[in-house]
Amino acid sequence: MDEEITHKEIYERLVSVEDKVDRIDENTKEVTAAFSAAKGAFIVLEVMGKIAKPILWITGVCSAIAVLWNEFWKR
Repeated sequence: MDEEITHKEIYERLVSVEDKVDRIDENTKEVTAAFSAAKGAFIVLEVMGKIAKPILWITGVCSAIAVLWNEFWKR
């Protein structure tokens, strides 16, 4: 009824479990690296957004002045 498990079988199971853990660890490192890269990309996009807002305002004001100049004062 009780099945005898040898040391060799235990060792083989341990080795297979270690292999699985190593593969999971490697996959986890890849996923972590991907998330870190995405985080960096979002930081860059946030900075670009903060820079773009004042530039768009300045461009809009300059465009409005140019339109007013062409329509009213240049006549």
